[in-house]
Parts: sequence; structure tokens; C-alpha cells
Amino acid sequence: MAKFSQGIMGPFSGKVGTVVGYMWNGKCCMRAYNREVRNPRTPEQMSHRKMFKQEVQLAAEMQWALNTTMRSQAREMGLTNRNLFVKANQHAFSLEDEVLKVDYSRLVLSMGDVPGVEATEASWTADNVLTVRFDRGLGNAFHQVYLFVYAPDLPEPYRSARGFLAAPVYRRDKRISVVLPDLFAGHTAHLYLMVQTDDGRWSETAYAGSLMLTETSEDVNITDGEMPSVEDKKNTAAPNAMGTTVESDSFSSPPAASPRREDKG
Repeated sequence: MAKFSQGIMGPFSGKVGTVVGYMWNGKCCMRAYNREVRNPRTPEQMSHRKMFKQEVQLAAEMQWALNTTMRSQAREMGLTNRNLFVKANQHAFSLEDEVLKVDYSRLVLSMGDVPGVEATEASWTADNVLTVRFDRGLGNAFHQVYLFVYAPDLPEPYRSARGFLAAPVYRRDKRISVVLPDLFAGHTAHLYLMVQTDDGRWSETAYAGSLMLTETSEDVNITDGEMPSVEDKKNTAAPNAMGTTVESDSFSSPPAASPRREDKG
């Protein structure tokens, strides 16, 4: 590698003839142009590329949540929301027969040291109201709790609608409800709870289990998950509008909360 200062032609960038000019640690450098492209396309390399492509597709389906929960940290690390998601979830991914396998119970959608919440009960009604109750934990009563719903088996035309972020409620409310679009009925949904403070800090992601959102029954079928006890119970709260938290006398949404707001730090 040659180094030069001004030189006969002065500094330059890019390929000129058989040499390439570039900057390195504030110094003007040049090297010989390498005509060989190191891309052997080995089976291992191609497998990794297929896996990475599917990981990015999954991140795109969860972008609604990532725009809120990972934006600040991704910016600080010089990454995009999707890249941070892929990096943080390698432990939950594997490739079988060229198809990405995801351990949904281990997915990370938020990171931080804020005390989280633990889901205790989930319910689904025939009018598309999903309710998750939770223990408030040790944190501030006015921390905001978010619910993210992900239905991976929605048909391909609805890929961008597989993830749904509910409007937040306060930790003190101990439950969060959301009216889901009709297309979620009859599909399995994975549920995630995350807590945010007023200054933009986050808790770790709490997996609240997975539900089969049946079309003909008001009962909820708990298929798997990590909740210690989940009971089937009909939620009697009436929905107000699609995609908004259902309010009742026992809980209330933060008046100025927005799932897409900018983090403060």
C-alpha cells in the first residue's frame, strides 16, 4: 500500500487505471486494483445469504414495533431498526430446508433495564377485541406498556399487516386491550409486552404467549408460551375504533402517547 501527500496529481478517490485511491485514517492512500471478486458462492455462504434475506423480511413485518422500540438505540449504534433487530435475534433463528425457523418465545423487540411486566391472562372475543392482563411489576405506575401482536401465518398478500402495535396504557392499568382487524380472526398470534419510561428507556421484551384467534368462539385457545397461568375469559369491554386501545372505568390510555413518537434518549 502506497501513501502520498498531494503528489504529482494530488489526492484522488476511486479507480484510475490500475490503481485505486482512498482515504485511511485521514491519509491519502492508493493500492493496486484487484480484478478478482472474492465471491466463491459456497453452499455455506449461500445458505447464510438465504437466512439473512428471510431475517430482514421478518424485521420488515415487525417494522411497526421496531420504529418505536428500537429507533433510538439503532441510531446510537449507527444501524437501522431492522439491522439491530436481526443482530439482537440471532439466538432465535435457524435455517431448515432453506426456510427460516423462528423461536417466537425468544424474540427481542426491545432492550433495556427498565422493570418489565408479566402477562397473567389473555382473552379474545368474537368482536375482535384482544385483551392481555399483566402484573404491573416494580416500576413507576405511569410507565407506558405496549402490546405487539404478530400473526406469522396471515396470507402473503397481507405480509405487511402481520404485525400490530396497540396504543400504550399505563403500568397501573394492569391490562391492555385492542380491536384487531378482521383478517386476524382464525389465525395464531404471538403477543409481546414492552415498557417505556418518560425519558425513552425500555424494558426487555416479555413474551406473553400465543393465541389461536378463533372465528366462531369467544373463548381463547392458548397454544403455547411462557405465561405461568392463562385462563380463558371473555372480555366484556366494547370496542371503540379499530387499532385503538379499548377504554373502560378500570383503565385508561396515556392521553398524549403515540407508538411512533421519537425517543428522548
